[in-house]
Amino acid sequence: MTSAPDPTERPTASMHVVPTAPTLPDTPDGLLGTGALRPVSPRLVPARYVASIVGYVIWVLLIAGAIVAAVLTDLWWLAPIGVLPLIILLQSLLLTPRRVRAIGYLDAQEDLTIASGIMFRSVHTIPYGRVQSVKIDEGPVDRRYGLAKLTVSTAAGGSTVVLPGLPKQEAERLRAMLTERGLEIMAAL
Repeated sequence: MTSAPDPTERPTASMHVVPTAPTLPDTPDGLLGTGALRPVSPRLVPARYVASIVGYVIWVLLIAGAIVAAVLTDLWWLAPIGVLPLIILLQSLLLTPRRVRAIGYLDAQEDLTIASGIMFRSVHTIPYGRVQSVKIDEGPVDRRYGLAKLTVSTAAGGSTVVLPGLPKQEAERLRAMLTERGLEIMAAL
């Protein structure tokens, strides 16, 4: 007789651990998928295009410069140098609508969740009691499209989270709600 357990024995029911918390779905429309979050305004897409016009002009000039340099100097290898600016320009033009659709927020009972990003998804959950300051910013392009940018600073580590592309009224509502709930929680302490 040995003291080693028999490998053919099945473990008893007391050794099996049953999870007590609910499991989260692995579907794309899970808790932080597009179905649970409020999207930002679709007017953010043209606002981002307008704000990037200077960059687009620079990329087009670099592409044209590479082609002209190749033609004038008979150095054929200068033309492919224009491919990199072309790729950067095209990805910016084509992916901006998708990047805007990936931004969302959820103002729950006890916290604010802000998510953004396509390939590298970033999700920030801010408890209302940790909110230190709430600021609304509007640039000239944002004002033209009736948008605002909400900046939330927290007391934990001086972290700052920005939520762009909100309609002005929604930004004001969120600012007032965050301030009110933060004061309520702080008063309860």
